Amino acid sequence: MSDAGIERRRRALAVFREAVEIAPAEREAWLDHACGNDDALREAVDALLAADASGTEPFAGDALAWGRAFQDQHGDVARDALVGRSIGPWRITGILGHGGMGAVYRVDRDDGAYTQHAALKLIRAGTDSQAARERFLRERQILARLRHPNIATLLDGGISGDGDPWFVMELVDGQPIDRWCDARQLGLRQRIVLFLQVVDAVRHAHRNLVVHRDLKPSNLLVDGDGRVKLLDFGIAKELADTRRELTVDRALTFEYASPEQLLDAPITTATDLWQLGVVLHRLLTGAHPFGVTRETPVAHQLHQLERDPEPLTRAASQSSREQAAQRGGHTPASLARALRGSLAQIVQACLRRDPDTRYASADALANDLRAWLDDRPISAVPLSRADRMRLWLRRNRGLAAAGSMVAVALFAGTGVALWQAHEARAQARIAERESATARATLAFLSDTLGAAAPEQALSREVSVRELLDKARAQLEQRASIDPQVRQPVQRMLGRLYISLGDNPLAVELLKAGLSGVAPQQREDALALADDMVAYSDALGFLERNAEALAVAEQAVALRTRFAPEDPEQQLRSLAHLTLGHVEKYGLEACRQQAEQALALAKRLPQPPVDIVLDIYSDLSTAANFQNDRRRQLAVSREGLAFADAHQVPADSPVRLTLLRGLVNGLLMEGKAGEAESVVRQALASAGKTGGFGGTSLSVLLQTLGETLLRQGRYREALEPLEASARESERGGEGPRNRAMTSSNRAVVHTLVGDYAAAMTLSQRAIDILREEKIDADDLFGRTIERSHATVLMANKRLPEAEALLRDLRERARRLDGEDAEEYALLVGQQLILALRGNDQARGLPLLAEARARMAKRGVPETHEQFAHFLRFEAGFAWQRGDAVAAERLQRDALQRLASAANATDVAVVRAQLAEYVAARGDKAQARRLLAQALPPLRAAMLPQETSRAAAEALARQLGA
Repeated sequence: MSDAGIERRRRALAVFREAVEIAPAEREAWLDHACGNDDALREAVDALLAADASGTEPFAGDALAWGRAFQDQHGDVARDALVGRSIGPWRITGILGHGGMGAVYRVDRDDGAYTQHAALKLIRAGTDSQAARERFLRERQILARLRHPNIATLLDGGISGDGDPWFVMELVDGQPIDRWCDARQLGLRQRIVLFLQVVDAVRHAHRNLVVHRDLKPSNLLVDGDGRVKLLDFGIAKELADTRRELTVDRALTFEYASPEQLLDAPITTATDLWQLGVVLHRLLTGAHPFGVTRETPVAHQLHQLERDPEPLTRAASQSSREQAAQRGGHTPASLARALRGSLAQIVQACLRRDPDTRYASADALANDLRAWLDDRPISAVPLSRADRMRLWLRRNRGLAAAGSMVAVALFAGTGVALWQAHEARAQARIAERESATARATLAFLSDTLGAAAPEQALSREVSVRELLDKARAQLEQRASIDPQVRQPVQRMLGRLYISLGDNPLAVELLKAGLSGVAPQQREDALALADDMVAYSDALGFLERNAEALAVAEQAVALRTRFAPEDPEQQLRSLAHLTLGHVEKYGLEACRQQAEQALALAKRLPQPPVDIVLDIYSDLSTAANFQNDRRRQLAVSREGLAFADAHQVPADSPVRLTLLRGLVNGLLMEGKAGEAESVVRQALASAGKTGGFGGTSLSVLLQTLGETLLRQGRYREALEPLEASARESERGGEGPRNRAMTSSNRAVVHTLVGDYAAAMTLSQRAIDILREEKIDADDLFGRTIERSHATVLMANKRLPEAEALLRDLRERARRLDGEDAEEYALLVGQQLILALRGNDQARGLPLLAEARARMAKRGVPETHEQFAHFLRFEAGFAWQRGDAVAAERLQRDALQRLASAANATDVAVVRAQLAEYVAARGDKAQARRLLAQALPPLRAAMLPQETSRAAAEALARQLGA
């Protein structure tokens, strides 16, 4: 709309506000005088008055009636004829609410597939307009493409038998955000942390070119776990839709409507920023910034919305004692003081009448809210030098701040690190009254980083590793440095070396930095406990498990002594798990502890993000050890969603362990190509940042090799596995990892056909286990032994393989149970051994058992493993001379595997079928099958590999 049009709309609203209060009998004469000869103005006012007198929508109907229609109406369920009926696979069990266009029902899944409760939205027949129906369908389309943990998820949709559109979304059992906060008397910081979930959901919508346009507490529900869910995209606008919006589609909620919505001006993402400002104002003060409520008459609402918003501090000072107390125990006066400064400016920036002067994006708003949480300057209003200094002093108290400031700089990269070094020098002058220890620490770090600056190093780029090595060398050279300075720096450097994957050096530094330190104050003790956790993790990487466990228990003791009632410290104690814990308490007990830690984290209003991600990583790793790939995939996805929701950068090393879990889950689902893409991105991120989080470069390379193996790219897989072996030796990894690396290489050499090299590598893995005295029941060790059995079979040492598998199966029965995947894998290994040994009496019962175990675990018959069972059955049929059955079963297996990710597997099956076809005399078809099978076999395998050698021999025999 043009500027003239917006001005005409503003004048029409002003005239309407007065006209609506005049008796209808006198209104015409008054309007003739008020509008004069301006026909366009009179037409606009008449439209508004007509809307106010009819029964549809605002600006095409009665605003008050429309508003009332969207209030929840919890009437008698029996009155609604739809209750008890089914729509699609959903049975309607109750009414959740009525809207102007339809109703929202509680539904249960009714098709027997699984149990699920949800909410069904249905547009009511006979009450909808064309615009309303289009809006309803648009909402369904928008929800289908929005996938975010803070946005209610679309589950299903369709058209009912009566021709009414419907969709089903997740059922959110929660309260509006303002009521939820008040009921729990959340303080200002807790409310901001919760509100950031709202901003993140809006940010996700904006990135998908969707403006919500109806943000209000009733559309922002908070569940029992403290998770916000954004609902009702019924009037959302797609920015990608360049068609001019029709006036009849101007639905809105007056209390939260932005000036551009009221004036029919262009709608942009700034509209949502205005509404976020209104919601935030209410959360912080308990009052509407314009003093309106749902019951306020329309004309009075319009009049109020023309005013400037009530300043946050004034609204707080005028709040009731009850409202102030609900905000963390404040009084009206103390609440007003607490809201002065940045928070008031943030809300003011959202509520600027001109959309162009509000925050540029939801990201900018979120950044300022986090800055307030961190006592940093905000971008909305420039701060004076004095204000910036006050914020700096508030967030930098004592020695710990000096070290953490440089640590952040090192993590962030070279440019930021050098800037921080400059800041450290300036802040050292400000800290003259700090202790001599703090000044000495700052001076040391400043000198060290300054010496590594480009102008000193004569290089445009200085790596984080170079900075750390420079600092470590300087520390070693300065023998006179006081231990109170030396040890904090050693601990800081040790933690940073962990982030670069250099655990041997990290252990050396952390051991020295922790030696003899006895904290007396709570803050020092908790910081030291965090350093001990890092030390324990580094020891765990080196598989010095007893030492790792001892240090972890010291950290718990410090937290228990100095912060016995602090739930976050309890979480940190519960969350930290090492292989030492697994050795002492068992894997299942540790998994349960991690589940308890996650449950505790979800109850905290602001759990530490890094700790929560560690918990998800531990649960993913535990699921991997237990061969529970479905759980691993679910946990990894949930953890990555949590990281996304808390703006953890895509390249952050803390994501890598979860990405490994995601890769393993994708492999389980047969999505090897997608898994390869994920792990290559993880490797690229690790190369960019130099950090590996809770994993290592060696393990990431092994994971890449696994994704290539699953695609049948056996020779390609050798390269990352060889690189993994080199990294494992260079990184000083523990015996289990070194043995596993050697074992994995052995398996690939077996698949390629280099059986002698495979035997050497596999025996080396077994020797490492024996030399290091790894317990026979160790899960790592048993996995390596299972792989060794495969190598023994490939080298035709069948009796040794049989004895080993028999022993492993008995250990799995005792340790894991017969329903575990490890036990099922061993049954499968014994089945392959029986087929190779032409042992039908042993093999057929094993085949039946393997099928039954897969079915019991819920694996569908469409899974490719059942295709391999058909291959085995075909092999047994061939061995007993039933060529017809062998060919039929092999064809069935080939058909099921036709779209499998592993092209080499498919080629092996096709080559075997060629042998069966040739045996009955169809040489032409056998040649065609070989023509398809041989290229992938030759690409993946050496000539001596068994399957390829047999196919090559058959090809020569047939003259192919």
